[in-house]
Amino acid sequence: MAAYQRKRRFANQTRDKDLDRLSGLPDKVILQIISLLPLKEIVRTSILAIRWKDLFSLVSDINIDDNNVIRKSLGNGYMNIVERFLFSRKRDVGINKFRLKCGKIVDPFRINGWIQYALGYHVKELDLTIGIKGFNELNFGVFTCKTLVILRLSMDKGSILSVPTYFRLPNLKVLHLGLMKCSDDGSVDRLFSGCISLEELHLRNCEVSNMNKLRVGNATLKKLFLSGFMGTDHEIEIIAPNLVHFSYYYTGTKGFSLINLNSLSEARIYIGPYLFSTIDFAPTATALMNGVSQARSLYLTLYSSKPILLTPGLVPQFPNLTYLNLEMGGCLPEWKILLANSPCLDTLVLDFEFSGSELESHNNGRDETEKVPGCLMYKVKIIKLLSFQGKPFESQVVEYLLKNAKVLERFTVRLSGKKRLRTKISKEVRALSRVSKKCQVTII
Repeated sequence: MAAYQRKRRFANQTRDKDLDRLSGLPDKVILQIISLLPLKEIVRTSILAIRWKDLFSLVSDINIDDNNVIRKSLGNGYMNIVERFLFSRKRDVGINKFRLKCGKIVDPFRINGWIQYALGYHVKELDLTIGIKGFNELNFGVFTCKTLVILRLSMDKGSILSVPTYFRLPNLKVLHLGLMKCSDDGSVDRLFSGCISLEELHLRNCEVSNMNKLRVGNATLKKLFLSGFMGTDHEIEIIAPNLVHFSYYYTGTKGFSLINLNSLSEARIYIGPYLFSTIDFAPTATALMNGVSQARSLYLTLYSSKPILLTPGLVPQFPNLTYLNLEMGGCLPEWKILLANSPCLDTLVLDFEFSGSELESHNNGRDETEKVPGCLMYKVKIIKLLSFQGKPFESQVVEYLLKNAKVLERFTVRLSGKKRLRTKISKEVRALSRVSKKCQVTII
């Protein structure tokens, strides 16, 4: 019994020392720490010490997430805790970040009240994930808040976003929209035209089946991410002269236009179906390739039932391209076409992770009469091969590269597959002759 009491006393002393060290931190640091906790735990910190009694009321980053509620029957209690917390905050403390994530626990009639509370405290970052079916009446103030810098809005699949006639977010720089449906073309036009300072736009799994055209035309836009649109009967038009990053992950579209992307630094392109294998992706691929032709870095994955790169006129010239990352799967048997059209390329990355046996039927470097791309002979200094398994066509690619890359300095191969084969593959790669005397081969 005495031993147990000594252990308990020691544990309490250790806890008190840890708490004392934490309490010794400045209020600003403590507030940053406790703001990372679930809201219910933030309130509980008030009982830790006298100094902590009112600290929770100074929190400027608020995180409301009903996923922390185990049972639906506890929903009313959780909502009451949220409201008691909100109304116990110091009135002179603004809100930097307000995150609300709710599903079936929160009463939809309270949602707009909580949002209005955040807007009233000049919130700068608003993150709303509303998974309530049929929730379409978003607080009007969200569309006119002058202090918003970041807005993330994700709603239940099928929820319709209707943008009011008067829409203006003058200081908004980052906009994320996910899992929603715009009511019509007019809503989309008002949405983007009202964000006069927008620099970064993410559109994820937004249904556009009821629209004729998705048009993004912000002169201030610097980063654009498009992914997983639902429906293939619409057109997409991008006019962004100051865009530096463009990411596109999709399964096809009716029409695509990329206009005046002369400032583009990096493009990441994925096209290909998992289910819709009958769709012809050549028109979309052609528009994308031409639209990003001024990029300096290109990450490219194209999957299709036929090699899209063989489409006449598909691959334009890439006069500024210095970095190229290709996923060698599906439609990339003719990867050298891209090299031939990239005269300034100095870094090449080939990823074999999803490459299939279909590549073995294509020429990967065995044609002695074929003209070698100029960049490979005189520009490329760094080559990386990822997910290399030593398949016949992969070995052909390695042999071709080492044979023709005259100024190559670093050649790195990252192996995958069974461990017993790695030693054998490593020896085979190192044994290959290389035209560049400066080339250092690294096997990982």
